[in-house]
Amino acid sequence: MSRRLSSEATIAYVAGEFKAQPSLLGSFRRSALWSELGDAGDPIFVGAGDSYAASLCASFMIGPRVLALDPYSLAESPGWARGRPVYIVSVSGETRSNIELARALKGVAKLTVAITCSPKSRLAEAADSVVELPFRPRVKSPGIATFALSLAAVLKVCGLESACDFHEVLSRSTTAAKGVRIAGGRGLTYFAGNNEAYAASVYGVAKIYEFLGRRAQASLLEEFSHMPLFSLSTSDRVNVIESPSGRMGERLHETLTNGGYPSSLIRTEGDPVERLYLLVFSMQKAAIDAAKREGLKAPYFLGAKKKLRISDEMIY
Repeated sequence: MSRRLSSEATIAYVAGEFKAQPSLLGSFRRSALWSELGDAGDPIFVGAGDSYAASLCASFMIGPRVLALDPYSLAESPGWARGRPVYIVSVSGETRSNIELARALKGVAKLTVAITCSPKSRLAEAADSVVELPFRPRVKSPGIATFALSLAAVLKVCGLESACDFHEVLSRSTTAAKGVRIAGGRGLTYFAGNNEAYAASVYGVAKIYEFLGRRAQASLLEEFSHMPLFSLSTSDRVNVIESPSGRMGERLHETLTNGGYPSSLIRTEGDPVERLYLLVFSMQKAAIDAAKREGLKAPYFLGAKKKLRISDEMIY
């Protein structure tokens, strides 16, 4: 989320940002910078919060040659980055652990690249080079367009592109979002999916935290039945994301439903990038719609001043 700004986002502002994403992504895809991204060998992507989720998406989409790590984890084991390009994803460019990592990797990593909206940030100064995302958040808000652009950048670095029509995908997400079930009160919202669907779920969970201040959890499909299932309540909601060629998701959904636990089965169509963005847009829309239904004027986290103060002290 973007926090180091003086003003704060309303739900109406965030809804407008949501609708602007296809145009922003299209502009990014047509830019000169876009054509220069790619051919990165075996990169390591690093990020925290939404940026970690974007990095994790790239790692699952490409496979073992691409790693996604938390900055503090890599800082404790810098040798993992020896001779490899490291891309540090940070919207603000001011996250302390990212900056310290960039400095610690000098002479270790092949190069460090900051992917950021802030080309004059401390992270940009500490990295060897900078990829500037074409969007500047004007207010504090949950990461919406910034996440979509960060995700596009990391996928392009890996050589993964798509000709998908983002306007059409966003339009489809309006319907798909109605299938995302969010628990009320003290209930817990689960997202269960494999590979990049799991990575997108990490992001989806973050939006429930930020927009609604609710409890949520992401899980791999197999792991759900081994662990989270045993704390499941009928007040919870489970969103099962089926893999394109998989059957476990449908089986889990049916078994939960038959057992009296509210569950929703989510399927996406299209090429891998299209499916991923449909899932991301659907999670964004579901969180925005839930905030509107509850009459919230702004995302929850902006009013949670004590928690926000602790978060800022730890992050910056």
